[in-house]
Amino acid sequence: MNDLRWWLSSERVVLGAASQAHIAPAVIELTGGTISALYPLDGFCLPVAAAAERHVHYGDKLIAPAFINAHTHLALGFLRGAPLQQATLGNMVESYFFDIEQRMSKEDVYAFSLMGAYDSLLAGVGLVYDHYYAAEQVAQAIAEAGLMGVVAPTLQDVAGPGKHAWQQQLCVTETLAGNSWRARGIYAAVGPHASDTVSASLFEHAVTLAERQQLPLHMHLAQSLEEYRRAMQRHGCSPTQWLSQIGVLTRAPRALMAHGIYTTHSDISLLARHRHALVFCPYSQLVFGFPAAVDQWQRLGANWLVATDCASSNDTMNVQQELRLVAGQRSLGASWSQGYRDFMGSGSVAAAERAWRARNQLHHAATDMVTPAALLSRVWSLPGKLHPHFVAGVIQVGAVANLAVFDMSHPALWPAHDPLAAVALADAAQALWAMWVNGVRIGRDGALRE
Repeated sequence: MNDLRWWLSSERVVLGAASQAHIAPAVIELTGGTISALYPLDGFCLPVAAAAERHVHYGDKLIAPAFINAHTHLALGFLRGAPLQQATLGNMVESYFFDIEQRMSKEDVYAFSLMGAYDSLLAGVGLVYDHYYAAEQVAQAIAEAGLMGVVAPTLQDVAGPGKHAWQQQLCVTETLAGNSWRARGIYAAVGPHASDTVSASLFEHAVTLAERQQLPLHMHLAQSLEEYRRAMQRHGCSPTQWLSQIGVLTRAPRALMAHGIYTTHSDISLLARHRHALVFCPYSQLVFGFPAAVDQWQRLGANWLVATDCASSNDTMNVQQELRLVAGQRSLGASWSQGYRDFMGSGSVAAAERAWRARNQLHHAATDMVTPAALLSRVWSLPGKLHPHFVAGVIQVGAVANLAVFDMSHPALWPAHDPLAAVALADAAQALWAMWVNGVRIGRDGALRE
């Protein structure tokens, strides 16, 4: 880890977490990989005169937390653009990905993950939560690219390419939790694959390790019809309820649970009572299934995050671009309203008016969910506080020094009357001017893509 001290300043710095985010002039002091102090910009003087070359003033460019992608499979970027039409008609995980993944070598995983890590950096992502086989190779690729990662070695014993390697994967998890990896910006999570590929016995091993090392779980939950059907057949209850019955929800320090398409109202309420988070991957879910009802997650009080899943689904690791579809969720329901169906058949003005009323009702109900600060919190501060060993996604003392600097005069963001709205909903990656990850400058300011 770099132990140099830097001071970054701007007229516009995003301070505060979640919906309380606001912009003010400030100086950010970085010591190693941590934000060690914050100062008002007005009247600021360097504590050490000899360190002048380590004060970087970004003028009126916006210094914001780097984005956090809370559910990735970096290694699957090599499938970008692959023909998926047939695979998407069934269980894509089992009929497509499992078949490919069992043929991948560790060298393949390393090479493909490295490209996924660079793809992430170019999108302003400073931290990913990755879940995959050959996890040490994934971690090596993330660290080499200069990205930070929480890496969860995939655990399976019932089905899947890793079902005979679960003991080794538990050992790899312990290795990744060590100080040598942490010094490189790599942290561990415990990665049971899903409720239908992991036995109760292996879940016990996973939760015991998570408790002992104070690590989060990172898993898929209720992502397919097959998973839901198997839970009902094997356990007589939903996947979420089964995890509750075997103690996973009560014992795990934290958990990120991806997709949740087949979660009921009672499931969501159950998750909301614990310190866990559902992860919404909108573009990916459009490909392999259909989008989960995040408005219901919100209404029932669940903690939820936004992520990309893998590039084979959405052709980018740009988690910020997912926010636009999240914001659009508030109006999508009008397309399937009875009023609009009546209008399509009759063309009557009265039916069109009913469709518009349905749209406005949905739009109003989701107002708090889609404000710029609320959207950004799902790729900033909310995922940034789910690992017990660090805080990220926020500019505050003690947080990880992961920062993205945006040129607000770039045509992609101009005129940026509301900078938070511009960063949430415009094509912000084009305006990315500089990045700092784990206290280290990435590339060259103003030429990051080089």
